[in-house]
This record gives sequence, C-alpha cells and structure tokens, in this order.
Amino acid sequence: MKKLLKQIYSGIGMGCFTFVATLFIGPVFAGGVDRFFAGYTGGDLQRFAICCIVISLGFYVPALIYYNEKLAPWLKTLIHTLIGMPVFLLTAYLAGWMENSSGVLRFFLIAVGTAALWWLCAFLGLRAQAKKMNQKIKEKQKKE
Repeated sequence: MKKLLKQIYSGIGMGCFTFVATLFIGPVFAGGVDRFFAGYTGGDLQRFAICCIVISLGFYVPALIYYNEKLAPWLKTLIHTLIGMPVFLLTAYLAGWMENSSGVLRFFLIAVGTAALWWLCAFLGLRAQAKKMNQKIKEKQKKE
C-alpha cells in the first residue's frame, strides 16, 4: 500500500511538473507568450493540467510491476508500456489533442519516444550504479 501511495504521489508530481514545464517551453515554440496563451481559456488549461496528471499516473502506477521479481525484465517493461500507452492515447484523444488519424500516429510515436527516453535514462543510471558496485567489489578483493 505504501508503494502504491508513493507511485500515486510521484505520478501527480510528475504530471504537475510536465504541465508547468509545458507552460514555460510552449511559448518558445509558439512565437511568444501572448501568442501561445491567446488560444486557450482557463478551462482549457485546467483540462490540460488534469490530462497531464492522468497520463503521468498511467505510467507511474503500473511501474509497481517492477517490484515483482518473478517476471522477466522484458515482460515487466511490456506490461508497463501496454498499460501506460493506452492511458496516454485515450487521454489525448478525449482531450481533443488528436484531430485526425495522423494525430493518433503522431501521439503514439511521442509516447513511444518518451517511454524509450525514460527507459534509457533508467538503464544508464542502473548501469552506472552496477559499475560502481563492481569497482568496489574489485577493490575489496584486492585488499584481501
């Protein structure tokens, strides 16, 4: 239960971070703050914030699968992705972010790319940690 609550809190936090980061990064690509916000109402921004939180929860909560040591790592990743991706795509569709069928493909590619980026970051971090641990083991063995 404690792990579930931690994932929920982390998911909400990441969703809020994503929302705020988009508010700062979006105007850069839209040609300025006034141009970026001109097309949005307060309700649009609230809906966008909720969607960011829902999508983040869709990826954070299923990450609990990684605590199951009985499953192979590739299966954990597959299960995690097969839950997170539909949450992302369904939320994006219901939010009206996908106007046509090419929008579905674009958002699918965004989701795959984002998931791959997060996986790569986690992989590199764990690999660096394993190298440090192996180095310490070698140092201890040399001392003995």
